[in-house]
Amino acid sequence: MINILLSTYNGERYLVEQLDSILAQTYTDWRLFVRDDGSIDGTKAIIATYAHRDARIAILADGQNVGAKQSFMSLLEAYGEADYFAFADQDDVWDADKLAICLEKMQEAERRYPNSPVVVHTDLWVVDAQLHEIAPSFWDYCHIRPDILDDHIRYMAFCASVTGCAMLFNKAARTCSLPMKEKALMHDWWIARQTMLAGGHVIAVWQTTVAYRQHGNNVLGATAYSVLKKPWHQRREEAQRMYALAHPEIYANKIQFWWWKMIYTCHRLLTSRKRHG
Repeated sequence: MINILLSTYNGERYLVEQLDSILAQTYTDWRLFVRDDGSIDGTKAIIATYAHRDARIAILADGQNVGAKQSFMSLLEAYGEADYFAFADQDDVWDADKLAICLEKMQEAERRYPNSPVVVHTDLWVVDAQLHEIAPSFWDYCHIRPDILDDHIRYMAFCASVTGCAMLFNKAARTCSLPMKEKALMHDWWIARQTMLAGGHVIAVWQTTVAYRQHGNNVLGATAYSVLKKPWHQRREEAQRMYALAHPEIYANKIQFWWWKMIYTCHRLLTSRKRHG
């Protein structure tokens, strides 16, 4: 059983396409739990219509606006009775075999690492508001390197590889991720980090399974990678924030943080990306 957790906020424009793509999954042993974060458009009516139509869809009766991070984690806390968990964003569209692909990789990992926390995550294809392709690979577009990030907690601490809407994680990963600390950047980053800190595994699936829609109102979106795009002061502020998030669990001091950041930068720039099957 997979619990799909969907947080919505003024999502009426794209929500129907996402819900239809979930209903179209080839893997059907799922339940969808929806929490609305205080919408003032027609989002709640759309959710109610789908919940009436399909008994697998349920609504968390809590409309307080708390933001995406806390909204998703509230769902994870409330609906923990499942073997696996997946997050869904209101504006994306899933490939029909998304859950099946992730579950196959998950069960393969659990056979290899019994009783361990496991997160699997896929690539995404970046699209515009009308689902026209911007880039065939989110990882390439943003120069994300799951082949080196997923194996190294000291790298993951300042450069996340996991995107919430493209991840599946098991109950052990849920357990080690709760409660989430206030300092967490986002729910997906937190779960990946806690999984690795608990001795678990974050595993990339080298396939695209989600149309990652970019429309100008994304909480977090896809930005094309550029070495020169961010000014130095912004990079420094981001680095200071990441150090605060990772100290003392990952880095004992700032010297250690900057050492590993330099090593990661060299590793990222000097090695070609390796795709795994």
